[in-house]
Amino acid sequence: MRKIVLPEFQEYLRAKSLVHEKYISFYAHWARKFLAFSKKERNLSHDLQVQMFLNYLKEQKNIANRQALESY
Repeated sequence: MRKIVLPEFQEYLRAKSLVHEKYISFYAHWARKFLAFSKKERNLSHDLQVQMFLNYLKEQKNIANRQALESY
């Protein structure tokens, strides 16, 4: 059985109708990845953390540019 990623976040997105139902787990997946990444860079501003995360994603060979850009 797969563990639900960030269940409270997913429920928030669902309750506020912020994201189409079929994309909720996708948003939770990328939110979890960003949170894990940002823990390493706690002393930086949020804007800089986001920029560094996007740069990191661009460097990954298994992540398409489109997917990296859609995560934010």
